[in-house]
Amino acid sequence: MAKIPSLFQKEGEPANKPGGDGANGSPTGPNQPGGSAAGQPAPFLQNRRNQIVAAVLLLGVLLILPIFGMSQSATNEKQLSDVLAALPSGQFEGHPITKAVLDDDNRVLQLTLDSTNEIQTSYPNQFGTELVKDLRDAKIPFDTQPVHHASPIGGILAMLLPVAMIIAFFVWMSKKGAMGMGGATNAKAFTATKAELPEPPAARFTDVVGCDEAVEELSEIVSFLHDPTHFDAAGAKMPRGFLLVGPPGTGKTLLARAVAGEAGVPFYSAAGSDFSEMFVGVGAARVRDLFAKAKKTGGIVFLDEIDSVGRARNGNAPGGGGANDERESTLNALLVEMDGFSKENNVVIVAATNRPDILDPALTRAGRFDRQVMVAPPDRRGRTRLLDLYSKDRSMGPDVDFVGLARRTPGLTGADICNLVNQAALEAARGKRGVISTGDFDEALATVMMGRARKSAVVTDMDRKVTAWHEAGHTVAALILPDANDPVQVTIVPRGPAGGVTWMGGDDNSFLTRTQARAQLVVALGGRAAEELLLDGDFTQGASGDLQSATGLATQMVTQWGMSNMGLVAMDPDRIVFGGIGDKVHAEIDGMLNEALQSARTLLADHRNLFDAVVRELLDEDTVDIDRLKAIWTEVQSPSLVA
Repeated sequence: MAKIPSLFQKEGEPANKPGGDGANGSPTGPNQPGGSAAGQPAPFLQNRRNQIVAAVLLLGVLLILPIFGMSQSATNEKQLSDVLAALPSGQFEGHPITKAVLDDDNRVLQLTLDSTNEIQTSYPNQFGTELVKDLRDAKIPFDTQPVHHASPIGGILAMLLPVAMIIAFFVWMSKKGAMGMGGATNAKAFTATKAELPEPPAARFTDVVGCDEAVEELSEIVSFLHDPTHFDAAGAKMPRGFLLVGPPGTGKTLLARAVAGEAGVPFYSAAGSDFSEMFVGVGAARVRDLFAKAKKTGGIVFLDEIDSVGRARNGNAPGGGGANDERESTLNALLVEMDGFSKENNVVIVAATNRPDILDPALTRAGRFDRQVMVAPPDRRGRTRLLDLYSKDRSMGPDVDFVGLARRTPGLTGADICNLVNQAALEAARGKRGVISTGDFDEALATVMMGRARKSAVVTDMDRKVTAWHEAGHTVAALILPDANDPVQVTIVPRGPAGGVTWMGGDDNSFLTRTQARAQLVVALGGRAAEELLLDGDFTQGASGDLQSATGLATQMVTQWGMSNMGLVAMDPDRIVFGGIGDKVHAEIDGMLNEALQSARTLLADHRNLFDAVVRELLDEDTVDIDRLKAIWTEVQSPSLVA
């Protein structure tokens, strides 16, 4: 592996105030969904949990009652044979039978004895005539119950009534509990936005580190919100929309909160997904409600991930995919509200996205989002300050060098640095140490960049040898080529999904030359060339990841950067597929990869002594860092060692 993996972390934000809802620090109150009037408990059935409990109890009662009715059985039930034997004598177990009641509908014979006790027995169908004859012969007074024919309507109603009651209860519960308080308030609560923060945030510009240019540009908002007449006197109009553009983890949300905190104005924060609902028109209503609140108090409206609702309505736009009714109505409402600002409204809208290319042109035109502010990953100095910031509340050892650590972490964002410091603290905690050392940071950096070491994994001797040769190929190519980045560390200990990893360093350069790009291809294919040396021309599937990264780089060189023999034409996927040049592009990419592989073979053959020394060191130590690699190179080049 020869590339630094990209990471996605959360943006660092100050802690929420006590009593907040956790998302933006806004307290839950009577105007918030789920809140109630101060000091007044909510009615029992307005609680969703209580509604579910009541529904379960009602269902249980409706199911249990019929069971009780069916389970009731008489304790004085006698055998029919015993009763038939007793009828001729007119006595049952010594007690005279004084009366009989014959219920032919239910096929039950009830006998009353002299002691007022009653017994009964059941008889089969069509047996009532025989019982009447026996009662007459025994001269026992008897009576018969009229036969009732049950109406089918009653049976159907008895069967459907419990079901109807359950359905009615759930309908009532959904109307009462789905959206809040009931009636017209339901619709209002459903379309009301949750983006409300009555008090200004606690964040300040001093909490934002590593993006000084963005802070300087956004400081104009603070001046405008403090004294808008200063701009009016000069005839200047403050831009009403600022679009923060940058990769994830660079602190866009923290920047917006810091602006509101410095200005001391309310901060209304919402994500683009907050306006997306299955009902058309709800998102537009929430947009109008959000801006209505902001216009009453003034302040900053922050829309995070605005590309989820501001995506271009043209299906041919990059990443567009067309529009649906709900998203388009929400976007239209947002466009109208941003056009509706008057001079008296001290409202500034700030949005954040990492995909500005897919936003609708009507949203990014002048008069709406007037200015785009780039929030790039911090440079070396910014990373040093971030390391110092996140380590402020932790105990650091005297050997920790933040400047040197910042040099080893190019491309990391503020969220990445926060994660790195926390991982180092975890390493110290695992070792039961209260002070974080350089070793903890080294292991944390390796874990963040390459994955946690799988030291318990069972690796065969053959796999271990193949991995050592493969990673040594990457390492030697990176050491020898002057245009390649030096390897920071190489290990044959399995990390993450890989059996071994070569962690390449980097720099803060924004540009990549053609020579540097070709050197990266050679380094990426150095592992395949090393496997061919070990296996006499054969190779394994271990270079699959290297081939993917090398193919991606070569494709960009051919189709976007003009770094190939195909000329300077930039080619999009449609032109490649439908323009009839797909085969030429494929041949050019394949030729560049084969050329890089041949260069790697030649390089390893010319520096076989260094290659063999790195392999031996890996097999002995498992992990080798850059200092030891340079020492091995010096030993190999030393005349005394050659002699």
